[in-house]
Order: sequence, then C-alpha cells, then structure tokens
Amino acid sequence: MGVNGKQKGNGQERKIANLLSERFKVVTGLEQSFRRNPDSGSFWGATNQSRMSTHDTSKATYGDIICPNTFTYNIESKFYKDPPSFNLILKQEIKQWDQWLEQAKQDSINANKKMLLIIKYNKIEEFVILDQLPTNLVISFMYKNFYVTTLSNFLSLQDSEFFN
Repeated sequence: MGVNGKQKGNGQERKIANLLSERFKVVTGLEQSFRRNPDSGSFWGATNQSRMSTHDTSKATYGDIICPNTFTYNIESKFYKDPPSFNLILKQEIKQWDQWLEQAKQDSINANKKMLLIIKYNKIEEFVILDQLPTNLVISFMYKNFYVTTLSNFLSLQDSEFFN
C-alpha cells in the first residue's frame, strides 16, 4: 500500500504549526498561535486565483499555516519523498521548486506578507526558501534569486525578525 500524499502533507503542516507555536509561545503568549490552514491554499491558490475578485477576502487566510496577525511571513509548506538531484540544484532547474515558489510568492502577495517556503524531503532536514534576506541570516546557497537555509538556522533569528 502506498503513502497517502495528502495525509503526509497535512501531517507536515501540523508539525510545522506546532514547531512555530512552541518557538514563539513567549512572544505570542499562546500555546498554539500557529495552526494548519484547513483550506491549505486550495480555495485561493493556483488556478483558484480568480476567486480573489469574486469573493470577500477580508477574512481570507493564505498559505498552509495560519499565523498570528503580526507574524511577518506567509507560509507555504511542502513534503515530498525524494529531493532533486544535486545536478539540478547546480543547474538551477528544479521545476517543482519553481512551481512552489510561484505559489508561495502569489500567496504572500495576497496576504501582504513576506514569502516563506518550507520544504521537507525524507531523511533531509527541513529547509526554507525566502525571497527577502533577513538581517543576520546565514544562507546555505542561492536558488535563482531566492535565499536557502535550514529551518533551524532561520528560526534561530531574533524574534523581531518575525513580528511587526
């Protein structure tokens, strides 16, 4: 029996929400300040982008994780089995990443927040891709015009980098 990709992704989103809630509980004063978005981008994202002009978006949530209002990032989360080859990373030709980045960028524009794409592959530490470089962040490498580092490195930044 194969792995249910939807359940795998949902589980990763819950894991990220719990990790962020724990990391920022002193700042927010809440035990669970982040949670998985039940829409997970499906209602507003990708081919449903046209709904932005036909629906009331005043209470809309974008991305995969619902964050506190003062959190400066909109989060898209992906979890897949196999990472791209080193050769594709060197060539900067990872079509899957390009699609994810396009989705994450559009959701961040809709949310009026900075873009944060969190990626997890089996047996590889979570990493993030950003379109803006936070102060004092040491990056691992560039992918096209994006900054890449580990999630743990990113979360080691000062709280002021994450909240308005």
